[in-house]
Amino acid sequence: MKSPLLSGLLAGSLLIPGSLFAQESGPLLKSGDRIALVGTTLFERARLYGHLETTLQIAAGSGVSGVTLRNLGWSGDTVFGDARSYFGPPAEGRDRLTRNLTEVKPTAALLCYGSEAAMSVDQGWTNEAAHAATSAAGLEASRKVFLDGYQGLIDRVRSASGEGLREIVLISPPPLENLGAPLPDQTANNRNLASFRDGIRDLAKTNRLRFVDLFAALGGDNFKGEPANPPLTNDGVNYSEAGHAVVARELAKGLGYSEGALVDQNNPAFAELRAAIIEKDRLFFHRWRPANETYLFLFRKHEQGQNAKEIPMFDPLISAQEKKVEDARGRVLAGLPKN
Repeated sequence: MKSPLLSGLLAGSLLIPGSLFAQESGPLLKSGDRIALVGTTLFERARLYGHLETTLQIAAGSGVSGVTLRNLGWSGDTVFGDARSYFGPPAEGRDRLTRNLTEVKPTAALLCYGSEAAMSVDQGWTNEAAHAATSAAGLEASRKVFLDGYQGLIDRVRSASGEGLREIVLISPPPLENLGAPLPDQTANNRNLASFRDGIRDLAKTNRLRFVDLFAALGGDNFKGEPANPPLTNDGVNYSEAGHAVVARELAKGLGYSEGALVDQNNPAFAELRAAIIEKDRLFFHRWRPANETYLFLFRKHEQGQNAKEIPMFDPLISAQEKKVEDARGRVLAGLPKN
């Protein structure tokens, strides 16, 4: 039996536009762009596989150069910034994101939230005191809390990113999968996620933002609760490397790029570019999220705070790796057939 996600991909990719505004806005990337990924587990794990940025770098084409991407994804995060707060209230996590965006100064920000809220509509999914009473009151109340929080996040991204921010893109999470017992059936969660997706689409329209519907593109609207075969996730929730490759291609299409703008992933030059991107993301991760932050910057800095001066030393390493990314990208594009 074919995976419902793959079946939807084959049937829906030709029928369902990935982005409501792609035809009006055109392809996303421009020369010199600084792209920030802001989201939850899907984005954070993208740095481990490199497919997302590799696909976008290739799709942008030879007419675009100097694109840099900074992955600010944080596993378990919500639109309120709960997970980004180490020891304090969610406001601490929001302040952290504000600082990160102020440093990155993106020209475009890609936001992806929703799965974490859709999967916990009956037990509450945010520690925000102001919403504690309503966040556990069922789908409609949870959806409202989520969308109110998402609007606040959009406003924060606009303010923190500065005048250079050209565009914000809202991305719906991809669907969940059924992998059979003992893993849970995700049918009800996917119904909730479809409702959250609709709310995100409306929020994008209200804010005149580009919207990319990964839920539809990967067959979520056609989900019937059948076991996925082959699966694109490790556990029904978190996408595997193969799943991230599919997500990357659908995201690129949703951002205005045609299938013809992409390249065979078996191309050796593609693997070289992806490896360079993974290394760049590894360096950047240690730059903005050092494992010993408590000792470097927080309440134990009296013990090892003298080592904080080493964190900016990642910057030249990242810059050198960006050069390797651009060189590898040039080799991939040089090998592509001319249109």
